[in-house]
Amino acid sequence: MKRVLKWIGIVVGGLLGLIILLGAGAYTVSASRLNRTYEVTANFTLNVPNDPESVAAGEKLAATYLCGECHGENLAGQMFVDDPTFGVVYSANLTAGENGIGAAYSDEEIARVIWYGVKPDGSPTVGMPPEFHQAIHISDMEKLIAYLRSVPPVDTDYPPSSYGPMLRVMHATNQFPLIPAERVDASQPPLDPISPEETLAYGEYLSAICAHCHMADFAGDTAMFGSPNITPAAIGTWTEADFLRAVTEGVRPDGSLLDPKEMPWETFSRYSDEDLQALWAYLQTVEPVPVEE
Repeated sequence: MKRVLKWIGIVVGGLLGLIILLGAGAYTVSASRLNRTYEVTANFTLNVPNDPESVAAGEKLAATYLCGECHGENLAGQMFVDDPTFGVVYSANLTAGENGIGAAYSDEEIARVIWYGVKPDGSPTVGMPPEFHQAIHISDMEKLIAYLRSVPPVDTDYPPSSYGPMLRVMHATNQFPLIPAERVDASQPPLDPISPEETLAYGEYLSAICAHCHMADFAGDTAMFGSPNITPAAIGTWTEADFLRAVTEGVRPDGSLLDPKEMPWETFSRYSDEDLQALWAYLQTVEPVPVEE
């Protein structure tokens, strides 16, 4: 019996040692990646307007790009994660209040953070989704910054974010990429503006926000986001009117309702008819992906 207990102790001790070793390795790898600096070599110059129409257009962009989901309704940041295994993470204050980037960053520096995930000192942002942010063309970026400059300043004093063991392990093993600067081409210049008259190209431009939840192939991700397939294989029987009603009113063709927490149709209802018609036209051209049973 003593021999059995001895071997059990050896096995358990070995497993604990392995877990500690893996945890230490994940911490070292994630710390090294979090502490790297990056250089943005793409050249661009912004001409941020301040007229009411541009500010209103920027407000619409902030809403449709879901800035408030992470940064709070007043864009002053908020506690985003509070979990012993994942850590305590605060989103940035985007206003011109104390400790807000609006007071500290130039227009170009704000754009670099959004497009490339790189702060003025070269350190990376953590958790910013670059897939659709980098898709914002330069004219829309100017309007978005115009709006950010217009919001009331809010003073904040958040402590530094801390990252827990689970988040570090997931990051170190690339299961949950934290640093957009690792995945973005910092030499790639911003997109040129796209005219709404170029219907399919404009619809493709607008679809970047859809791809954030519905994936790059628009086949959805029910496991992580609960997002359905929106390729022609899934919505081929829908009409354009069906699509517009679902996006602006949250009602599917069969009369069932979309959960606004999963599909923020109230936000996307701010799109113009021209926007939605272009988006619908583009979605009809994407590769059909069979619906998983």
